[in-house]
Amino acid sequence: MRFEGRLSTWTALRGFGSIAPLDGGQELFVHISAFPPDGEQPVLGEVLSFEVVSGRDGRKQAQRVMRSTRKLADLPPPTSPGGRLQGAVYHQRRQLQRRLRWATACAALLLALGTVVWLDLSRADAGPVLTQHLAHAPGR
Repeated sequence: MRFEGRLSTWTALRGFGSIAPLDGGQELFVHISAFPPDGEQPVLGEVLSFEVVSGRDGRKQAQRVMRSTRKLADLPPPTSPGGRLQGAVYHQRRQLQRRLRWATACAALLLALGTVVWLDLSRADAGPVLTQHLAHAPGR
């Protein structure tokens, strides 16, 4: 029997992740070998069709995975009973937050560096040097 779910985690370097069934329930392990050999890498949040089998360790895992014909936009966002985002949407938001913090830190560093340079150039002894340099600039 086939089920549908979203790819909720994926570790490309190691070739495995997990699928959260659309009808609820526990996430299932999925290995890259379960995907068709078409060369396309799995994408976080994509809707997949799969069969459930028992793995070597006795736990359930997804097997014979196919990309579903249903589109992600047609489905409601994944939430837990408490209303918290799960899976790919949660990880994408976390990644966006990390990037925003990184960009803010870089902007603050550039602002501090610019302030130091401005203060250095605005010293009393720098004024005459700048004035003399600007007076001899080409085109004046």
